[in-house]
Amino acid sequence: MKKKLLEKDVFYLSLFICICVIAVGGIYLTNKNVDKLLSKGNTIQNEDEIHLTKEEKDDTIPTTTDSEQDLAKAKESEHNKINYLGNQILRSYSEKEPSYSETLEVWEIHKAIDIESNKNQEVKSLTAGKVLDVYDDDEYGMTVKIESKDNTVFVYSSLEQNIKVKKDDTIQEGQCIGYAGNTSDVECSSGVHVHLEAYKDGVAINPMSLLE
Repeated sequence: MKKKLLEKDVFYLSLFICICVIAVGGIYLTNKNVDKLLSKGNTIQNEDEIHLTKEEKDDTIPTTTDSEQDLAKAKESEHNKINYLGNQILRSYSEKEPSYSETLEVWEIHKAIDIESNKNQEVKSLTAGKVLDVYDDDEYGMTVKIESKDNTVFVYSSLEQNIKVKKDDTIQEGQCIGYAGNTSDVECSSGVHVHLEAYKDGVAINPMSLLE
């Protein structure tokens, strides 16, 4: 009888030990899975934080559009040479659509630009080059014709009589060639101004393309 009781005690003790082992194993596996999940969660969070930080950093980098606009502004500032001739455009270039002439009171093609100037304001060469001619034109008054190194010809008219250059002179960009006047018979109603024409390979072009 005592032997049977001892065997039962051993059986229950073994069963209890097995249950404890299983319980401990279950707890261990559960903790391990929880740790993995937490670790993954932290990784995702860290990736999100890195992504946000990158986006914030990218905001400080100029976009392509901004760069192009800045480049255009810099280019405009560098090449705007209206002040070489006067203050503002009075009459624009027109090759196909006629513009109105106040002096002649007609609509006509105007393959030039007229720049309003102050009396005796210096007129400066828009380019380095050679003076091809200096003359008094029947229609446009005192005129200086200059050819640049790229074979573009500039014709400055309506100047005062006291021209500062002569034919065959070699001149530099920005050099004074004369003074703004009102010597053009066909544009005298425009007041003091410079009448500017430009030619490339003998064909008239819009001088504004060379000023901006």
